[in-house]
Amino acid sequence: MKKIISLLILLSLTLLSLVACGEPEDDTKIRVGYMAGPTGMGMAKLIHDNGGAELGNEKYSFKKYADTEAAKRDLTKGEIDVICIPTNEAATYYMATDDNNLVLAVNTLNTLYLLTDGSNTVTQLSDLANKTVYTCSNGTPNEIVEHLFETAKIEVTVSTSFEGSEIKTPAQLGALIIAGKLDYAVVPEPIVTSALLQNNSYSVDLNIGTEWKNICKSEIAMGCLYANKTFVQKHPKAINAFLDEYKASVEFISKAENRDTAAEYVVETGIMAAAAPAKKALANLGDSITYIEGAEMKAMLVTFYKAVGINAPQNKNFYYER
Repeated sequence: MKKIISLLILLSLTLLSLVACGEPEDDTKIRVGYMAGPTGMGMAKLIHDNGGAELGNEKYSFKKYADTEAAKRDLTKGEIDVICIPTNEAATYYMATDDNNLVLAVNTLNTLYLLTDGSNTVTQLSDLANKTVYTCSNGTPNEIVEHLFETAKIEVTVSTSFEGSEIKTPAQLGALIIAGKLDYAVVPEPIVTSALLQNNSYSVDLNIGTEWKNICKSEIAMGCLYANKTFVQKHPKAINAFLDEYKASVEFISKAENRDTAAEYVVETGIMAAAAPAKKALANLGDSITYIEGAEMKAMLVTFYKAVGINAPQNKNFYYER
């Protein structure tokens, strides 16, 4: 009887050891950064469900960034593990950091719209011939607009400065729209919605994503989910569990039937200040808040990078596959 009991105890200990070895790394806390813009909107439900933007929980912590430079610095210092970032900056940052980062998923397609002031109306791209169109230098807008006009063979001056000052961020671009300074500007959501609420003399005349599809025959891939490669390789189960939850969040936020609740979540994250404009911005963005991973993600990014002339890595080490 004693031998049987001893064998049972030994068997139990062995099973416990095996279970522990195969246990998912759910106790690994992932530090997540998100931008105060459309690349962060898809994460709003995940943030809400996991303790909120300020607190987080045992699985995740969250930090909002107003600009990508601060986010990249924290990634380099090892203070965050995953960030939302423009796709062009993901590529250039990868090349600058000895390939120690990788793209997990594309999370934002087109967010850009052409705004014109009350004295101008644009019904097609060619109406902008010989005009100056303003946009911001941070992120992908500048490369996208320049390539679009070049491919369409329309002579347009694309400027990221006004009266000698650089227009770096979408927020700075929005401030110039609110002040009524620009005749033509390519502006991303949710700045479009916020700016028009404060200066309704402007109108949205063109969807840049639609123009891009017609002329460039592909999708605009503006934002992605980016991560520290060492962390991903060390904690693949935790990362994959996070991606599943993040994908579900994106699907919820992007569905029209969830728009009221989604808008509230976006406000909770601090991306937008009020639910009504957040709801409008989400409606305008529609399917542009997305989740694309694996081979489809790689094919989309390779095509996009080639189109806008970004020297992006072609090797598989830059693109995460489960």
